[in-house]
Amino acid sequence: MYKHVFIAIDDSETSQKALDEAIAVAKVHDATLEIAHAIDEHLVHVFYAGGMTTTSTEQLKNTLETSGRDVLDKALAKALAAGAKAKTHLIKGHGEHADDLIAEAVKRSNADLLVVGSHGRRGVRRLLLGSVAENLVRKVAISVLIVRGPNAESH
Repeated sequence: MYKHVFIAIDDSETSQKALDEAIAVAKVHDATLEIAHAIDEHLVHVFYAGGMTTTSTEQLKNTLETSGRDVLDKALAKALAAGAKAKTHLIKGHGEHADDLIAEAVKRSNADLLVVGSHGRRGVRRLLLGSVAENLVRKVAISVLIVRGPNAESH
């Protein structure tokens, strides 16, 4: 029986599917659902240093934080409307990758199940884009439920 379900989300369709699953699991087990969004500040430096934005790093960080809070607010409303006991957690770091931030937050939360969505990329796309879900499986000491996205690639 799960008592504390932790889900890491972004604004993707895959995360929405994972959120639906996490809500269902939390309700079945009468567990607390902690919905988290990590701000990957590493991306701020990539976009800024790569010349992909004319915005200052501070403005870009603020935009990411505002966007993250919006994602969490919508997810919380959805969870509460479904009857789940839910809370949110905006995870901010100092340049760490999202998977490291999430893994540390999971450890501190005392959760007993992590739910995360996976886009199911393979080959070169996986190599270039990485896999937060795959990295989290290696970094946390609790059970992980990986929810495949609607467009996950198959063998």
